Amino acid sequence: MTPDRRTLLALFSFAFGVRILYAALMGGDASVIPLHETYAYLVAARMVPDWNWVTTPFSPAAPGYLMALAAAFKLAGVSWWTAVLLNTVLGAGTALFLYRIGEQRLGRLVGLASALWLGGSISQIHYAGLAVRDVMTTFMVVWFTYSLVKVFSRMRAAVWSGFLYLLLVYTEPMFVLMLPVIVLFLALRATHHRALNLQYMFLFLATVFVLAVPWTIRNYVVYRDFVPVSLEASRYTSPARLQDRASAAPEGAPGFVHNTVEYWRFARFREAPGNAAIGLRPEPAWSLRHNLATIVSFGLLLPFFAAGVAFAWRKRQRAPVVLAGIVACHAILRGFLGGSNEARLPMEPLIILLAFYGLRELLEARRSAGDDASA
Repeated sequence: MTPDRRTLLALFSFAFGVRILYAALMGGDASVIPLHETYAYLVAARMVPDWNWVTTPFSPAAPGYLMALAAAFKLAGVSWWTAVLLNTVLGAGTALFLYRIGEQRLGRLVGLASALWLGGSISQIHYAGLAVRDVMTTFMVVWFTYSLVKVFSRMRAAVWSGFLYLLLVYTEPMFVLMLPVIVLFLALRATHHRALNLQYMFLFLATVFVLAVPWTIRNYVVYRDFVPVSLEASRYTSPARLQDRASAAPEGAPGFVHNTVEYWRFARFREAPGNAAIGLRPEPAWSLRHNLATIVSFGLLLPFFAAGVAFAWRKRQRAPVVLAGIVACHAILRGFLGGSNEARLPMEPLIILLAFYGLRELLEARRSAGDDASA
């Protein structure tokens, strides 16, 4: 076994083992993991016996995670542990892709430190024990990002990127709103040649639209309406429904600033009252133990993340620019749509990678300043 494969095996084993251990220790504690049979769990379980869900409106939610969970149930049986195994494999795979991004584009130590940090991240470990789509969304975000940061080699890479983007949208429809930004990036930075950029962009778009046709036809047959992803995504793809949703928003709904603060928050020291009129649940003050765990796993990274974004803007390197751009777009969208720690989850691997990139650049800047002074 080569040293590279040993590294990958060690990273996968660490991330996988920590998640399984957490599920085994905390799975019986309802205050930590309150729902073993979530909505996705129940829907996926009903999809296992036959294929009736293909021709019936089995769920208004995006089909990506539901299909993956149903396939896991088909192979290993319907149980909470099957969902946990699926999530732990996806979480460990996320660490591997994060390592590859760092190793190939930012430096091996950056990639290794980021993958280890992600493997031990308390939020990522916790959500692996829930049968919800957040872990799969995180995995798809990092996998798609990995395809974007790679330097252009062949035009078929556009087909692969389009396929991954479609899988991401089918997992979390909100990312359909990022399509204009992705298309603009490909038109400007896909390659080093303007004509090739346009070819790459059009091939990417063609792949997304062509591969979306079968599921769109299925949705039309089922719903008698043009639904390219799912009913859940209609609030993003239908201007009329967007307008209805905006007009129906109750007075006092959280605004952009509140959502942005919630998105980046890493600790809570006071109770947050709920508001039943707008669907907000009250949140109790977090324990000191919980606050410390979140501060250590996320809060400590924020200064170095800010440095990483600054260096990305200054140096214009492809990988850091892509990472910072995706995080910025997601944070802005969540500011309008509703921000929370859970909403931030898919971006945490990219934030970790940018933080260690920023730390490396700060150390190099300090070393360079020391060398200049000694000279």
